[in-house]
Amino acid sequence: MIFSIWNRLATPPATKIDWLVRGCLVLSLTSFLGAGITAVSYWRERYGTIQTALNSAQEKLDDAVLELNAELEHLETTVEALAEALSSGSLDNAEVEARLEETLRANPNFSATAVAYEPYAFSEERELFHPNFKRLLTDGVERFERFDTEEFRNYLEADYYRQPLLEGAQWNDPYISAIINLIILEYSVPFTLPDANAPDPSGIVYANYDINQLSQLFQSFDLGTTGYPIVITSSGQLIYHPITSFVQQQRSMIDLAQEFNDSDLEAIARNMVAGESGIGQRGGGAPSWMIYQSIPSTNWSVGVVLFREDIFGDTVSLTNKLVLLSLLVMFGVVFALVVALPPRRHQVSELWLLSMSVSGVLALGLLAIWLLEMQEVTVVQDTTPPLVTETSLQQFLSRQRDKNIAQGLSEPIFLPTGVFLQSMEFKNANDFFVTGYIWQRYDDELHEGVTRGFVLPEAIAFSSQEAYRQELLNGELIGWHFQATLRQTFDYSKYPFDNQQGWLRIWHQDFASNVILTPDLGAYDLMVPLSLPGLEVSENMVLPGWNIKHSFFRYRFNSYNSNFGFMGETQIKDFPELYFEVDLERDLLTVIITKMMRVIVVSGLLFGVQYLVRYKTDDNQLGFSASGVIGASGGFSFILILDQINLRSQLATGGIIYIEYFYFVLYIMILVVVFNAIMVAKGSENALLQYNNNLLPKLIYWPLLLSLQILVTLFVFV
Repeated sequence: MIFSIWNRLATPPATKIDWLVRGCLVLSLTSFLGAGITAVSYWRERYGTIQTALNSAQEKLDDAVLELNAELEHLETTVEALAEALSSGSLDNAEVEARLEETLRANPNFSATAVAYEPYAFSEERELFHPNFKRLLTDGVERFERFDTEEFRNYLEADYYRQPLLEGAQWNDPYISAIINLIILEYSVPFTLPDANAPDPSGIVYANYDINQLSQLFQSFDLGTTGYPIVITSSGQLIYHPITSFVQQQRSMIDLAQEFNDSDLEAIARNMVAGESGIGQRGGGAPSWMIYQSIPSTNWSVGVVLFREDIFGDTVSLTNKLVLLSLLVMFGVVFALVVALPPRRHQVSELWLLSMSVSGVLALGLLAIWLLEMQEVTVVQDTTPPLVTETSLQQFLSRQRDKNIAQGLSEPIFLPTGVFLQSMEFKNANDFFVTGYIWQRYDDELHEGVTRGFVLPEAIAFSSQEAYRQELLNGELIGWHFQATLRQTFDYSKYPFDNQQGWLRIWHQDFASNVILTPDLGAYDLMVPLSLPGLEVSENMVLPGWNIKHSFFRYRFNSYNSNFGFMGETQIKDFPELYFEVDLERDLLTVIITKMMRVIVVSGLLFGVQYLVRYKTDDNQLGFSASGVIGASGGFSFILILDQINLRSQLATGGIIYIEYFYFVLYIMILVVVFNAIMVAKGSENALLQYNNNLLPKLIYWPLLLSLQILVTLFVFV
């Protein structure tokens, strides 16, 4: 075929068809050239966005590893100095406890300091001696406590004690403390007392690195709304992970990768275990990159995960380039089909093949635009980013506190609030029904005089009852079960290819006071929006026709032109209100079956009517008549009008929504078919209509219909 096309093009054009083929060839090459340029521009922007995000994360990781390595080296040096002091005799056994407590208080990165002696090494009167000083945090209050470990367990048989005695100074494998039920990161050094009768070695001295310091270190990372850091040992055991149960169960990263059948993650985990540094890419349903680097002092490895959704937080520009690329490729293929199948008068079968081929390409182009637009992500204005880390939350609250003080207002009172939704349902176009739990933590001192309760200001039907109440050390926890129908505004302009966002807008009961509700982040295992915190598990969450993409907390700033009757200081201007939001994506298959099928069927039936329109001949056995076409077209119009009215009543939205343009296109096509039928019935002598008994209107029906659909799609989406 290529050879015949080349021969045809090498021959000087002699007919209008030859000129048409030449013109289509130029247009096809121009379209493909434009597609190539657009593709290069797209990939350059995409690659640049990825590299910028990865380079930024790499810089933060480098700084974190340097800081963490310095802290761990300082811990090692401190413990080794204590062991040396015990071995040299400069630190007497009688002074060791005071030195341990002093060391713990002087080093905020330490969570514990301890010394453990061999039997009777401490004194002839005491067989076992293992004083352990720990830094504990209870309800935000730091305190120091001393434990005699020998009263809880026989430490002589424990690995954390035996291994340093046999192998020398080392970081022990992380383990769960039986005393405080937390993961322990422990560096131990053996020592030998200077007494001639003392055993060699005489025991170990050790300190624990505070794992909470890892949280504070990593919470300063800007990893988007879904990214997270991890830390593993040289054996692959997880030390730090946003899913705390993995750490508490002492899971291995390699075992997890094998369990989830994630070969990409397994390869990255093995590189991290080997002490390598680099960047690994993961595919699957949530593509991501992991940047990893080893910690020199411990041979542990740190990694940070960046998800593609976070890197491309606002995809409008990239989506538009992909849409343009799709259009250029589509045009290039259409023009190339005209070159390959030139529309010659007497080759009817090739004309039908050209028409169907062009229609197929246009249909694929329309589908490509739909898929691209459904994946588009835009940035919501006048909101904070999703709140996923304690650091980002505290930074926001600190700015709000400073803002109040600068305006001469009282400092805000922060009230931790949590949400758990059990069910969601769209009652109609503007009513969103939810059920679940809301809880709040009250501090006796901070929240003295603060009313217990909350308000859902958008609820048009609401009921709640106290579900539980628990006394805390310095306050109380109250949880309510609720159900509410929320009146909210949804954007249906791109319906049925729209994504929606349902939310729970929460006020404190004294909603004009200076109480700011804060998300109770500590109540959730993982705040990564992809993990759907605060939602019932997907198996129990019924939401037909929708896929749940994300859930998260954020603040939106709202102002009101009334003080609601409150006297004195009120907080009603540019006030941060807590939202719990859920991103929802329509299921494409459901959309096509429930909303597009009637349009597709009517389009096919209308083509059948168009196919019957022809000049009367002796062998005309299909019984064409203009009145029959008008009657059938009137029936189609009646079906479409009723369907459109029903759609408008369901959505009750202003303006024209996307799917309505499909009805308008079909109305135009119905008029075109009726006009063609009348012209043919009157015996029009137009050459275009008389060609092969009204063949041209049949050939251009689908290309014209699909071209109009593409035009209205671009008008709405781009």
